[in-house]
Amino acid sequence: MTDTATATTVRRDRIVAAISSALIEILEYDLPEITEDSRLFDQLGLDSTGVFELLMRLEEALDVEFDTDNLEMGHFETVRSLADFVVSETGD
Repeated sequence: MTDTATATTVRRDRIVAAISSALIEILEYDLPEITEDSRLFDQLGLDSTGVFELLMRLEEALDVEFDTDNLEMGHFETVRSLADFVVSETGD
């Protein structure tokens, strides 16, 4: 694996961990195991208020600021789709 690929994998793992941690804090109940395929609304019970809080926590945890003009509901389908969005927003 190249240095760039390794750095991207490490960054993505950090993003997925930040999403999982934020979801646990926001939803405040025992969650099933969170994987990249976990559906944010259907399985985990995220709601529109939770989306806002999730984004704020991710911005703080990852030291980024998201452009809300780029946000689409599809970004919040699964942990994977949200991580893909965050990676694209924080790319080098």
